[in-house]
Amino acid sequence: HGKLTVFSVKAMLATMCGGKILDKLRYIFSQISDSNGLMIFTKFDQFLKEVLKLPTAVFEGPSFGYTEHSVRTCFPQQFFLRFTCYSYFLLVFFGLFFFPHLPQVFHPVECSYCRCESMMGFRYRCQQCHNYQLCQNCFWRGHANGPHSNQHQMKEHSSW
Repeated sequence: HGKLTVFSVKAMLATMCGGKILDKLRYIFSQISDSNGLMIFTKFDQFLKEVLKLPTAVFEGPSFGYTEHSVRTCFPQQFFLRFTCYSYFLLVFFGLFFFPHLPQVFHPVECSYCRCESMMGFRYRCQQCHNYQLCQNCFWRGHANGPHSNQHQMKEHSSW
């Protein structure tokens, strides 16, 4: 309620910063484990809740339900790093881990609103309007024109 914890800041910075994903996972594990190298589920649960706030902050809340029980069944304590390196569950968070590199992604298409001839970062494509695409700036500002509506479902693209 108006306050940030040190843990929240560490979780956000570890998620948003550039770097090797394995190094990031090691750092995160150091924050959610005890001195014996065992994951503390309450800290892991807290970390996941903090990370899930990131997409919500840009109005892209998670499309799945989160429960502590599902995490306990998916992540055995002693196998965190090995398991997350190969786990499908981690793919949910890849968007967040690659977020710092998105400004470098180039899309050679025109934005349907501002008419810029190429896009850097995210590209959003309408699922209802034929060939309607927005750059991330126009999408995040809620711009729409022609037959397109902000109520239409958009698909996010981070690669060309």
